[in-house]
Amino acid sequence: MALIEKRQAANSSGSYIRLFGDPDLGRLISRVHGAVIASGSELEKMISTRVKTIDDLDTFLCQEIMPEGVFLATKKMVKKCRAFTHRNSEPDFVLFRRRGGKQSCHLIELKDGHVFDTKKAQAERTAIHDFASRNGQHIHYKIQTHFCAFNQERRQDIVAGFKNRIHVDEAMTGREFCALLEIDYDEIVTMRQRDQAANRDYFLKELAAIPSMRLRLKALIDADPAFGDTDA
Repeated sequence: MALIEKRQAANSSGSYIRLFGDPDLGRLISRVHGAVIASGSELEKMISTRVKTIDDLDTFLCQEIMPEGVFLATKKMVKKCRAFTHRNSEPDFVLFRRRGGKQSCHLIELKDGHVFDTKKAQAERTAIHDFASRNGQHIHYKIQTHFCAFNQERRQDIVAGFKNRIHVDEAMTGREFCALLEIDYDEIVTMRQRDQAANRDYFLKELAAIPSMRLRLKALIDADPAFGDTDA
């Protein structure tokens, strides 16, 4: 998991400062937000380093029969592919898989979360289907589209998070995604959880280091002892 300690406050942290009325608290929350965004990029890197990636997608697409195995193209690789028609709607991953004589292509949008507003959900669906319709003729294998919410265990929850704009067959859990990739889902989850305690401690220490926040926390605890009771 991305560490808050490693993030810098964004230039746009003024919105958080206005929200809380405290510059130090605003910048701290901005760093938290930056860590949340970085976590998504970190997840993509953790996945791509565990699977054989395709160096030259144009050459790979010339094969009517791909080698046995699982092969991954990241969004950066897809953008470089000259065979594709690009409209800034590339999926996060294009996965090619051949097992038991069957080969397929999977267009995958990877999400760390799973709840989106209606406009965002519809835009995500439109983008991946538009990419598939524009470029399907360049892919010799059966194409499937997926929306993977990495931390969800139920497809129905993913569909609901996408405001029912996607079909349940398109919803994909993180565990299903890792099974398709033939990598260990639990290993990735465990690695990401290791930094949670560090993030909690760092956030609390930084919060308590802000004089106005430390005084306010003390006042709240003194006014209501149950506020500081961890067993409550």
